[in-house]
Amino acid sequence: MSYQSLYRKYRPAHLDEVVGQEHVVNVLKNSITKNKISHAYLFCGPRGTGKTSIAKLFARAVNCENPDQVICGTCDNCMAVADGTHPDLIEIDAASNNGVEEIRGLIEKVKYTPILGKYKVYIIDEVHMLSQGAFNALLKTLEEPPSHVVFILATTEIHKVLPTIISRCQRYDFNRIGEADIAKRLDYVLNNENVVAEQGVSKLIASLSGGGLRNALTILEQAIVLADDQITVTQIYDTNGIITDEDKINLFNSIREQQMEALVSQIAMMNEKSVNIDRLMMDLVSGLKDSIIYSHTKSDTLVNENSLMFIHYLAETLEVHERLKVIEKLLSYTDKMKFSQNQATYFEVAMVDVFNSFSNHKVNLNQQIEPTMTAEQIYRAENNIKPQKPKTSTQIEAINKPAVEDGVSFETENDLDVIEEEIVIESEVLSEVPNEQSESFLTVDDVVRYMVTADKAIRIQDDASYQEIDRFKVDLKWARASRLISGGKLVLSSHFFAVIALVNEAAVREVAELRNQTELHSFSKVLFGGEKQILAITQEMYSEAVSKFLVLSKENNLPEPVQPKVFNNTSQVDEHEEKDESLEKVKELFGGIVEIIES
Repeated sequence: MSYQSLYRKYRPAHLDEVVGQEHVVNVLKNSITKNKISHAYLFCGPRGTGKTSIAKLFARAVNCENPDQVICGTCDNCMAVADGTHPDLIEIDAASNNGVEEIRGLIEKVKYTPILGKYKVYIIDEVHMLSQGAFNALLKTLEEPPSHVVFILATTEIHKVLPTIISRCQRYDFNRIGEADIAKRLDYVLNNENVVAEQGVSKLIASLSGGGLRNALTILEQAIVLADDQITVTQIYDTNGIITDEDKINLFNSIREQQMEALVSQIAMMNEKSVNIDRLMMDLVSGLKDSIIYSHTKSDTLVNENSLMFIHYLAETLEVHERLKVIEKLLSYTDKMKFSQNQATYFEVAMVDVFNSFSNHKVNLNQQIEPTMTAEQIYRAENNIKPQKPKTSTQIEAINKPAVEDGVSFETENDLDVIEEEIVIESEVLSEVPNEQSESFLTVDDVVRYMVTADKAIRIQDDASYQEIDRFKVDLKWARASRLISGGKLVLSSHFFAVIALVNEAAVREVAELRNQTELHSFSKVLFGGEKQILAITQEMYSEAVSKFLVLSKENNLPEPVQPKVFNNTSQVDEHEEKDESLEKVKELFGGIVEIIES
């Protein structure tokens, strides 16, 4: 007997041998045992998932002469179908017989009774290829067929089939076959063919098959022909345009270490090998995804065993949030590749984009600085403030005139009763609270100093909190503060400050205002879980600062880090404003007859 391809040789001979379509098989078996055979069936799904195979098995089953079995395999009907000589089984390829005349010829033969079996079974493959006229010619027969006829329509593109055709058939959707089921079937074939394969070959081929068993058997057959002693994983990689884990690791090493020449060289090598770009992109995404799972579970059983080296490398060298960002970038380029004739160029652009995103991570922001001076000394030194002795009472300005009192009385010309009001004032010095924006409005040089001081680990933790800022917009107490700093990106952070890059300078200046700094300082306790000074810069300023930082870093001339400051208790400012407001209300009530005197 001449050589037979594996996908033909191992085509299922019984419904129980079908791989991965149990839901379809169970319904068809029940319809046979209960003698409820429909006149038309529509099988739809991806290529290589068993549509034609199940159609032929169903044709054998409906004509099987053994009442005790679905398919006995020994009666005349079963034998004739298996040999391809059954007169009542008609297979039509709609791709080549898609005209009206062919369908009309088929309809003319439908009225004739079966020759050998109980039913005449028409299997029309790729039915979506029929022309509009052919569909219309078939429609009437599908609506009112003879009792001895069964139509089985198969298609990979159900959306191209007329809705009126679909409505007249029992529709069965074929799913992509699971990789575990395909790998199990491949192991069975390897065992039957007496072929030795390296561990992991079956799972690798299953992952390459796209959910189609026919594709998997074709890849396996090619590997068997090429192999000398045994089939190896490396051989599968080479013959299917896939790069190894070592190549993937070298690719990411070039990106992490910012070696553009090495990256370009590796991409050129992949182009020379005609690497499957679609497959490579999805392999990288899958590896990144599996590495995140591994980071949380430390379990090799939950990830792809053929990429353990790559997965472990990613888990050890990249933070989870970095991997998620790379996944997002790769997926965005994968979508664009679908509509491009030059996928290699898109892949190069994607790698350059990822390379560029890692340039910021090259900056070392992990230095912890211990202050050598007290916070008060630092503040006074930077602001040129001389030490002052705290006062026991504070003068409150009324109508632009300072008046110091612990109690204030108001006398009227009409001998009104004396009104006294006790105002409690904090003992801290009011003059120590900055009254301008320069304290929190940063320059590029300031941002560079904050970069030297920032802590990457704290930034990652604070960024996770910052991503939840929108939930505070419905909180009456924190709605305004959350609005001030929302819509930006947290770029720097430490245990005493957080720097947020906003879209425009107007928003930055608003954040820098003293009254807003007061509110944001209180909000930082809720948002970040600790007191921090929240500062804002523009995105352009941050980019300039990064460039300047890199230059200074290469020159070994980075500035001194920022030292922590005591953020003054601004409640005293609010109190002072409230007292001024109270005095203004009294003046408004009594007019010019009010005189403020010391008590």
